Amino acid sequence: MSKITILKIGLAAGIYNLLSILFLSITAEMHIRSFGRFMMSAMQQYGAYGYNLTFSGIVCGCFWAFVLGFIQFGLIALIFNILSTRKSKNK
Repeated sequence: MSKITILKIGLAAGIYNLLSILFLSITAEMHIRSFGRFMMSAMQQYGAYGYNLTFSGIVCGCFWAFVLGFIQFGLIALIFNILSTRKSKNK
């Protein structure tokens, strides 16, 4: 796995997190009751970063969701890359 692949996995995860928070915010604004628990979970996770149901809060939450998803899955891909290269060297 190359560094470009690690970057692509990080970008994909960041975009996925961003779209998830955006979808959740839109459904919360439409007052769909079944998404209430998901909204509370998002508020607990991203509320410390400034996420709320205002325009600036949604933008801030989407930004931090992208950054955190990029870092988390980028690190997972990097660790996988390290472990897979060590395994192939031992053979």
